[in-house]
Amino acid sequence: MGDISGYLEPEQIHAIIEALSNVSKRAERDKLFFELMWQSGGRVQEVTTLVPEHIGMSSVVLRNLKQVKRVKDNTGKTIRVHDETAIKEVEISEDLCNRLKEYCKEHKIDIGQWVFPSNRDKKKPLNRWYVWDILTKASESAMVFAFGKRNPRTGGRFKGAYPHLLRHSCAVHLLDKTDNMELVREHLGHSDISTTQIYAKVKSTKMKKSMKDIEW
Repeated sequence: MGDISGYLEPEQIHAIIEALSNVSKRAERDKLFFELMWQSGGRVQEVTTLVPEHIGMSSVVLRNLKQVKRVKDNTGKTIRVHDETAIKEVEISEDLCNRLKEYCKEHKIDIGQWVFPSNRDKKKPLNRWYVWDILTKASESAMVFAFGKRNPRTGGRFKGAYPHLLRHSCAVHLLDKTDNMELVREHLGHSDISTTQIYAKVKSTKMKKSMKDIEW
């Protein structure tokens, strides 16, 4: 596959997802998880906290944990806290939605439960360190590398693909297919278009399409 930096091509992501069969004991779940991360452009915590009732016909509803609000504490001091009500609906493929619903039905994942629970405690969402670790192993198995990223857990240089790389890859893929910066901004949940514009330099101009025309 060769070395990459900044984003992954769709064929590289498909290769990583398929390689989960080689490294994961729960490959079915993990394949759905990372495919959803890529298609939704969601952050790790947004995708790990997905619940069955938030899976639609061709979209999912994710909690936007990056969004904060300013409130006053008991002393009157203004503090910044996560806005627990901040959610975003994200378009994904109907096929992935159907597979997510079927997975929940097959594994008896009920309303209010996590679609992707922790390996050790079903009352908790999937552990973020597990997400990093299994993606690393899958990317190395698929021979897809992303050198230079610093591993926040060890402090050393990170060799395999890392979760946020899927978000970048989603943005580049959508911009490449649609040439629509506003669509990408809405999909990623950016409050400021200037944040989205960092992807403009890696896009190639295409005819505008709607989300329904995107092939994942």
